[in-house]
Amino acid sequence: MTSENPIRTRFSFAPPVDDALAWNLRLDVLAQAIEEAFPGAWTKAEGRLGPRPSEALSFEIQAVGDAWVEGTATSPIEGAGAVVVDATVQEASVFARWLRDSFIPSPDLIEFSSEFAMNRGDFSTWQLPRTGPAEDIAAALQAHIDAALRL
Repeated sequence: MTSENPIRTRFSFAPPVDDALAWNLRLDVLAQAIEEAFPGAWTKAEGRLGPRPSEALSFEIQAVGDAWVEGTATSPIEGAGAVVVDATVQEASVFARWLRDSFIPSPDLIEFSSEFAMNRGDFSTWQLPRTGPAEDIAAALQAHIDAALRL
């Protein structure tokens, strides 16, 4: 699962496509939860994005060791969810585990994809493991990357 040159990409985490409101995402609540869960984290409300009525929140968390990961969350329905940018599977898995176990209403309500896979023509979403440590999530993210490499 690990390599000398791990792939860094944007990982997106979102509610199931057929249940876009499942997270009942409020960015102010998410910002407070991130700041409480990740010491030293910062969050910033970005306000409206583009012509459609959506809001954005930027954040940065300490993920693995000294590595910090930046991300963005958007709400409401269209594009609702969170992304981490320029992250390895290990770094992204820290945020994904916290999101699954501590923020969203149920572990059944989180799917993921990556910019790496989309750039290779794979627009499918994968389900995050419903239980397990960050290592299990990292393995699922790596399986996703490996599948995209075979395209």
